[in-house]
Amino acid sequence: MNPKNEGSPKHPGTSQRRVRRPRTEDGRTPSARILQCAELLREGWHSKGELAERLGVSDRTVKRYLRRLEGEAEGFSHRVSDERGQREYRIRPARFIERRDGTNHEVLALAMAQRFFKAFDPGGVADALDGVLLSMTGEDEDMEDEDGSQRSIARRFVLARAPQPMPGSVRLVFDRVLQALMGQRVLDLTYQPRSGPTKSYVMRPYTLVLGEQELAVTGPVGEPPEDGSARAGEPFRTFSLSRIRSISIRSMRFNMPNLAQWDPERTYSDSWGLWTGEPEEVELLVHPEFDDLLEARRWHPSQRLGEVDDRGWRALHFHVFAGGEFRTWVLGWGPWIEVVKPVSLRHWIDRMRSLKPGDGTPELGEIFRIT
Repeated sequence: MNPKNEGSPKHPGTSQRRVRRPRTEDGRTPSARILQCAELLREGWHSKGELAERLGVSDRTVKRYLRRLEGEAEGFSHRVSDERGQREYRIRPARFIERRDGTNHEVLALAMAQRFFKAFDPGGVADALDGVLLSMTGEDEDMEDEDGSQRSIARRFVLARAPQPMPGSVRLVFDRVLQALMGQRVLDLTYQPRSGPTKSYVMRPYTLVLGEQELAVTGPVGEPPEDGSARAGEPFRTFSLSRIRSISIRSMRFNMPNLAQWDPERTYSDSWGLWTGEPEEVELLVHPEFDDLLEARRWHPSQRLGEVDDRGWRALHFHVFAGGEFRTWVLGWGPWIEVVKPVSLRHWIDRMRSLKPGDGTPELGEIFRIT
């Protein structure tokens, strides 16, 4: 037996020949053409027709080359170049930033935050979070790509009810507040209260408060100590960003207090929104058709379900400040909820339900509570 022929059996009537790779008319192999195609795509945008002309091949062959190149490390982008829907292609430029490690939950949290801030502030924080997401996920948006829907991270998450957009003047205030929050710098501001003339304040912005349709900043007011330290018993104020008429940042820094001095989550744990006050026991009765919703939904940490009455209505309990946004929430249930206590809330709900359009005059806090 000839050892050279081991493992290479011949078929009867055939002779062994060396398989030659196909070549193009100018003698170049398809592999060389694919590499040339890749070089062209790195140079800039090209349509299939332009690539076919430059390479001397058919459009169908170019399509095959693109399928081969799709698996490259950089990948390639495409864009629609005219109203007929013709596409152009380009290999993505090499990235010069290292991809960060990030868990799926971190990416989700950042993407949702990006959507949230995009509704309030189209630039600034939203754009900064975009950059962080890019570096964490390695996904890029070609700035020359006219088809913005190719941005995959941005379209994977959406807020079904976006927060109320801020006017331009409020966005400027928002930018200043964020700078002061992150840099722990003292603010000078002029504020328009719900009634009366504007007032000037010096404040240390401790916390940005996110309401359902409103942003606010809270912290102690008055000239701070020279060392910037927190003091017990300092007067606190909460300022709605939409009512700040002017704002400037001092060079002076302050120190954040410890949790024993300032715990924002505890402060707002008894509130339903930006309005805070003394909490009280609230008992409501809800129509039996909402039983499944009551079992599944948790509107407030203090929420607990009670007994069912003779009609089948379920008791719903809260320990919460019963003014402000909470009253709007109760009123929104219409006739399918009854207030048992407190009596003051029951009387207010009954009065609101009895009014016809145009009756009465809104209280001072009504406009803020609704908007």
